[in-house]
Amino acid sequence: MLGNERFLYDFLIFDLIIRIKKLVMKKVKMMLLLATLGLFSSNVQAQGFGGSGSKYLQLGLGLNQHYSIYSDYDRAYNTNYGAFNLQMEFGVHKYIGLGFVVGIETAVRTSGYYYGGPYASGYIAPSNPYWSVGIPIGFIANFHFLQLIADKTGKNFADKMDVYGGLNIGSGPVFRNVRKKYDDNPYYDAHVGALFFIGPHVGFRYFPSEKVGVYAEAGYGKSLITGGVVFKM
Repeated sequence: MLGNERFLYDFLIFDLIIRIKKLVMKKVKMMLLLATLGLFSSNVQAQGFGGSGSKYLQLGLGLNQHYSIYSDYDRAYNTNYGAFNLQMEFGVHKYIGLGFVVGIETAVRTSGYYYGGPYASGYIAPSNPYWSVGIPIGFIANFHFLQLIADKTGKNFADKMDVYGGLNIGSGPVFRNVRKKYDDNPYYDAHVGALFFIGPHVGFRYFPSEKVGVYAEAGYGKSLITGGVVFKM
């Protein structure tokens, strides 16, 4: 990609990133305001996992790591910083929930990768020549075992807490651009590609009020670690 075409591509990608960031930050600020009001205004006892028919919206920040492949057959793992994740879960059973996750992340390559283009295909050691923006979209399935334990023992410790484990799988577009100091290197070029993820995760929710709580998750696939606010819809 040369001359005006490269400039136009860079401009469009930069404009897309700015627009998405502004939209995300606007939504995050609004949801955080609602969360703050909810935490301090409700005195009704919260519930952990409500089972069939319940709905949970999670908004969080975290660290993701996804495998990506680009149109030049370049394959790499990207470590993503400041990833924003939105997750929606629907209770379909007393202890099971299904849902989806979508996010936006900025990525810096921190590991070696395999280059498949026309210039000396093969493994290339870490050099961080790229930055990229990804939009992961996936599906989740959770089993809320703390609620099961509480029911079996007849205890009420799951009224405000929820502990669960699950699986996730997904994909999404990723936009790769070259860092300025590598602009003149023919080995590196901007490309559009796809990211992929699959793996297990575990999570914890705590509800100090009936409708609003906090959560944390760790695992592999959609995210390495993430945390934020959760709303019971």
